[in-house]
Amino acid sequence: MKKIISLLACLLLMPIVFAGTSYSNVLVNVPLVEKNPSDWSEVTDGAYGVVTLTEVTAHGKTVQQRARVSVWNLEPKTEYQLIYYGDEENNDVWPYATCIGKARKTSTQGYFKSGSYKFDFMDFLVDATPQKLWVVLASDVDCEAGMMTAWNPAEYLFEHNTI
Repeated sequence: MKKIISLLACLLLMPIVFAGTSYSNVLVNVPLVEKNPSDWSEVTDGAYGVVTLTEVTAHGKTVQQRARVSVWNLEPKTEYQLIYYGDEENNDVWPYATCIGKARKTSTQGYFKSGSYKFDFMDFLVDATPQKLWVVLASDVDCEAGMMTAWNPAEYLFEHNTI
């Protein structure tokens, strides 16, 4: 009898509990790869990762856009930073860079998975400008100044194709 009452209570409360629920929808997964700096070809069996771009909706409206990154086979115990590089005003202009979230240190196996960071990306998904997401050495970017301070592309992950 207690089970039936508990089940009925859950069924009656479900619309109240879920009425204000937010949903996270994956919009795109952006593959990241290690590239050879001499010809920008993908390094076979190199480091790799993925940036997942999601939108959080509530009551049918987008309330937030977010990015999450997972990487494998980078240098162990090294801090890396996810950056966005390129927009209509600053596409490919050295040393422009926008940090997304906080730097993360890789494990002893060269892996990390970031938290989910607020990042408004919808505009660049629909414009004609090639957009880039990179994972770079945290020591090579000054997030407060919004700029790269060094260039070590053999140590970075790049989007497989521009977005």
